[in-house]
Amino acid sequence: MNSIMEAVSKIRIIDGHEHIVTYETRRNENVDFFGLLHYLDSDMITAGMERGALERHHQRSDEEMAELFLNYWHRTSNTTYAKMLQCVAKDLYGLEKWDVKSLLEMNEQVRRKSADPTWYTTVLKERSGIDMTLTLQLPEVHTTNVDFELFRPVMFLDFTYKIRSLKDIEEIEKESKIDVHTFKDYLNAVDAILKRFVDEGMVATKLGHAYWRTLECGKPTLYEAETGFNRIRTSPIDEQAAPEQLRALQDYLIHFIIQRSIAYGMPIQIHTGHHETSPSGNGNVLTNSQVTGLIPLLHEYKEAKFVLLHSGFPYHQEYLSIAKNFPNVYTDLTWVYIISPTAAKQILHQMIEMVPQSKILGFGGDYIYVEGAYSHQKLMRNILSGVLVEKVGEGALSEEEAVQFAEKVLRHNLIDLYKLNV
Repeated sequence: MNSIMEAVSKIRIIDGHEHIVTYETRRNENVDFFGLLHYLDSDMITAGMERGALERHHQRSDEEMAELFLNYWHRTSNTTYAKMLQCVAKDLYGLEKWDVKSLLEMNEQVRRKSADPTWYTTVLKERSGIDMTLTLQLPEVHTTNVDFELFRPVMFLDFTYKIRSLKDIEEIEKESKIDVHTFKDYLNAVDAILKRFVDEGMVATKLGHAYWRTLECGKPTLYEAETGFNRIRTSPIDEQAAPEQLRALQDYLIHFIIQRSIAYGMPIQIHTGHHETSPSGNGNVLTNSQVTGLIPLLHEYKEAKFVLLHSGFPYHQEYLSIAKNFPNVYTDLTWVYIISPTAAKQILHQMIEMVPQSKILGFGGDYIYVEGAYSHQKLMRNILSGVLVEKVGEGALSEEEAVQFAEKVLRHNLIDLYKLNV
């Protein structure tokens, strides 16, 4: 069985989902150790830390930051998010002790790496075995400007349908360079933005609205959507309409974006399941992320390619049933391994038993920094290898089939789906 683990360790991965900031952004922001927390920040918040306490705007000294961090590190060091940072600290920065002195030394190391233009290539390609990474900038950053030697852009499109005030319409005018006076103008502007993103190298669209509303989507008429749009268009610039007044408009635009994604040959990534505490915009209303809310859309758009992120966890049983039954649904294990390795193992076991292997996308680190992608892929390879060894032991797969499965879900399926040249 060591042959399976060795084979998985050598696969050159296509990383299907990250939020890695550009090197230029990291350099300009002089990112340090405290900028690498990402998911651990969420665990520290739920352990009692004030939201944003470790952000630099507080003007704390490095030593004060280290002391505050260690106070909450001791409360959260058991979680997998913490173990991922621990892995980064040990493997990439040589940190063995978790005390103020050691953290300050690592802090300076991270700053030096943030100024090193070779660091991204070193971590992703050399240390992680990742040939290509699909990445999304933060939702408010509407750019495809990434290093195409390492990345391909996926674009958040929430800003095109989360419109609540005249300011939001003006943002679309600015992005599209189209004057918007009517709802037809608005649709043309959104389409122009999508077309530009495609021309600039976008490989998929992303809908993340489960963080701020339900995934359930009705089928409003053009008149109903236009009525909501006109309400905004004729309102004062700072006046926001109530979300319930705009539901028909949002739903119509979700349909429109799916339709145009199909027309441009773009797979559609959709957030399902678990929310991260730190950026959650709706108070972590987890039920908004139930994957069953997507069923009407899955029925309607049979020609679409829906990538349902995060295995729907904790609604993964419904998720697996949907993936088994809908030809237009691809499963995706982004983020799942670090939420719960135990859940990831269970989901993988059932996915192998239930879902055609051509529809399984095996890895996405979902981090904002390259070091997180390193630690996450290391954990993922260990979990996937273990599950495949168990499947071979059960007689469900031969060793050859197990290795072929790993190659498909970590590389070939993503190349085929996203039409990558690597």
